[in-house]
Amino acid sequence: MSTIERIVDMTTFDRIKKLAKEHGMTLNEVNDKAGLGTRSIYRWKYKDPSYTSLKKVAKVFGVTPDQLTDQKVDLDSDDEEMLALFRKSTEGMTEDEKEKFKRSFVKLLKVAKDLNS
Repeated sequence: MSTIERIVDMTTFDRIKKLAKEHGMTLNEVNDKAGLGTRSIYRWKYKDPSYTSLKKVAKVFGVTPDQLTDQKVDLDSDDEEMLALFRKSTEGMTEDEKEKFKRSFVKLLKVAKDLNS
């Protein structure tokens, strides 16, 4: 079971705090690394973050924004394998390069599906 799956009953703030600890970081370090305003993450104890800010924090941890919210992520082993392959293949790419890669990947999957039909 992944760290994200174990913490589904926590708030977004609690999840970020736990992930920061597991990554050996303070919340201030996560905040700075994500390029957020001073003590932004601490404010999330009382109000929900914007999706843009959540996306920045998710990038620091290598997870999706949805994994930081209260939505349960239920991936089967094939999904986890595909996600790991995508992450490994896009490591070091810019966001634009990742988006282009993703579009190409989706097209490839459609072609493969059509060939197997």
